[in-house]
Amino acid sequence: MHNITLYGTLGCHLCEEAEAWLAHFYPQLSYMQIDIACDERLVEQYGIRIPVLAVGSIELDWPFNLEQFQDVMLNQARILESSSSAGQVQSSTRRVLKPIS
Repeated sequence: MHNITLYGTLGCHLCEEAEAWLAHFYPQLSYMQIDIACDERLVEQYGIRIPVLAVGSIELDWPFNLEQFQDVMLNQARILESSSSAGQVQSSTRRVLKPIS
């Protein structure tokens, strides 16, 4: 499974837009929300960039779009697939998240 994190803070209207975007296009997606105000290091790193959606080591700054998100998810799936099955037979099926229109 992908490690997905949405960095933001309370009272951030853009963060609320990003949450609504995720809920609309990917209602079944499970992700962690991190309030950057709880950690000075996160404020320094993301303070002027929030909301930021991190999928593994890749970060998307708002406004992100469907194409960007799908590309990142596919890239992470390939990385996970290659690292977890080194020396094993690859499965011919793969689950891909698709947006709800």
